[in-house]
Amino acid sequence: MPAIGLNSTWGREDWSRVLIEALGQESSVALGGVRLISAAGRTLHVPRIVTDPTADWRAELAELPSDAGNADTIELTPKKLGNVVVLSRESIEDSPVSELNSVGRSMVRGIAQKVDAKFFSAEAATATAPAGILNDATLPATVGMVNIDRLIGAVGGIGGEGGVASVIWVSPADLTSLRKATVSGGFAISDPSAPGIERIAGVQLVMTAALPAGVAVAADSRYVVAAVRRDASVEFSQDAAFSRDAVMARVTMRLDWQVADRKAIHVIKPS
Repeated sequence: MPAIGLNSTWGREDWSRVLIEALGQESSVALGGVRLISAAGRTLHVPRIVTDPTADWRAELAELPSDAGNADTIELTPKKLGNVVVLSRESIEDSPVSELNSVGRSMVRGIAQKVDAKFFSAEAATATAPAGILNDATLPATVGMVNIDRLIGAVGGIGGEGGVASVIWVSPADLTSLRKATVSGGFAISDPSAPGIERIAGVQLVMTAALPAGVAVAADSRYVVAAVRRDASVEFSQDAAFSRDAVMARVTMRLDWQVADRKAIHVIKPS
């Protein structure tokens, strides 16, 4: 991330690109492979196949089947979130670049935590925030504790619908339990230097504090899309903090997301 500075020559497009990249490194949603699509306007329309078109065998020169399946459009309207931090002007001028970069990453981390918390919630959409994916009661689900058997079943469930699971999001408590289970159960760990089991049924585990213990989400992340507005920005001002000889740094981003195919998600949850 470029250094924070009052006299930075970086433009809005530069900051936007860097902020989106930083979000991809800090958010467990992005680390799980969810597609981050850059949006230039207020809304973004993404085509979605609802029912796959059907092909069939035909003789040479015979008419091909014309079943076009069924499609619609996902409309994503990114909502704004951000934060403000007050910094000493003297500290900005005196600090090395590495320290200033860590401040910028911390501000993006605050946004990433809010993104994750909302994404994995069961909250409905509001005028200012998207709905959490667990708000959809129609998502395929298994009731029971999060363990290796059920996670393998979730991966198989997605595969049975034609998908390829690419990520399993789990809580810190459940990931710890899974790691302990590999030891007590005598499972082989392919990388002895790793802290424990990192894949189940070939699918990457991604830990997120946004999920409560007892809830896990397996997904083919190709079918989960998120729109990020290109006007993500970091801005600095001394005006409001003039009397304190301080600088205010503000980070803002706008995001929205949606599951393009519910069959690409499988939830494990308590009874």
